[in-house]
Amino acid sequence: MLVALLALVLILPSGHSTAPAPVAPQPTPMATTLTATTHRHRAHHRRVNIPHLRQWACIHSHEAPTWRIADPPYYGGLQMDIGFPRAYGGAYLRTEGTANRWTPQQQMLAAERAWKTRGFAPWPNTARMCGLL
Repeated sequence: MLVALLALVLILPSGHSTAPAPVAPQPTPMATTLTATTHRHRAHHRRVNIPHLRQWACIHSHEAPTWRIADPPYYGGLQMDIGFPRAYGGAYLRTEGTANRWTPQQQMLAAERAWKTRGFAPWPNTARMCGLL
């Protein structure tokens, strides 16, 4: 009821309202900045070949609910103990911290390094569940 009364009061005898004309929404500077940052960030990504991608995805599906899990003494989606990244992901460990802070690709690349000498043995139960042992 109040809205109807306000509408009647705002209409001038000529049929024009006193309300300003609608203005088209403008993008906020923050949105523009985020878009530019996102595009610039994507430009630094490169395609990485992970030979055993399906196998690591299967192991991950049985090891952890996310790639970011930190459940000491195990970290990341492949549940690496601290000795694992020291041996196979030293650069990531120094720059990123424990495996739960690495990207899934970084975790799988460290696992690929281990696979070259150890196969899927570091994940005996889940590798067996995936038919890899």
